[in-house]
Amino acid sequence: MAPFLSLTMNTALEKRLISIAIIRITMRIFTIIGKFNPGWKFTVFMMIILPILFGLSFWQYQRGLEKSKLESFINNQQTLPPTEYISLEYSSPSQWYRPFYMQGTFRPKVTLIDNAIFEGSRGFSIYQEFKPIDGESLIVSRGWTSSFDELMKNQNQQYFLQGIFRPIEKAFSLDNQINQTSENILEMQTFDIDLINKEWSTSYPAVVFELDEFSMDGFTRIWQPVYLKANRHFGYAIQWLGLALVALAGFIFVGFKAND
Repeated sequence: MAPFLSLTMNTALEKRLISIAIIRITMRIFTIIGKFNPGWKFTVFMMIILPILFGLSFWQYQRGLEKSKLESFINNQQTLPPTEYISLEYSSPSQWYRPFYMQGTFRPKVTLIDNAIFEGSRGFSIYQEFKPIDGESLIVSRGWTSSFDELMKNQNQQYFLQGIFRPIEKAFSLDNQINQTSENILEMQTFDIDLINKEWSTSYPAVVFELDEFSMDGFTRIWQPVYLKANRHFGYAIQWLGLALVALAGFIFVGFKAND
């Protein structure tokens, strides 16, 4: 009987001590909260800035995941053996970035993208119509050049091209004006296939054939499949998160310091 009473008393004592500890911790928390007073102006500022910083961090993290998937897709595609281009079915999204080769003739229609910068020099990105032996006409990206004259490729000569099909990146532009300098040459600020088709009443597909470094019929190659790597986005995400945590720590410090 005595051991049972002793065990019951010890259990009750432990529960009492735990209850007292919980009450003391709760009182301590409310006391600390009562001392926290950063002021309403600073509080409003932090309510605005913290969601922005955390949102930017999450956005960069999401962009990093997207770029990581894209890089993996491109690497897998470029390990595939070169395939002869036969029809526009080969320019579908599932075939982007894989090596292709084709034969055909260059046509006179050329699009110049103005203000293209390479190694600090201003020039043009050159896009020209190409008619494969098999299939419809399409746009070939021939690269960058600092100056451009109207010497066209021989339209009766067959050319052998190597490269990849890629989607068209639409760059932001406030006013993408078209300047037709001659019958077959358009100048634009950013490449817009819809405007080109409208201006020339053509039906080019919404892809570009990007020449690789082995094709002899292009200029300086400046295009890159991914301009900002996934690791850079993850790095920016960490930076924004760090700024958010520093701002939060400063908010807490000021809140208690002001009250002291």
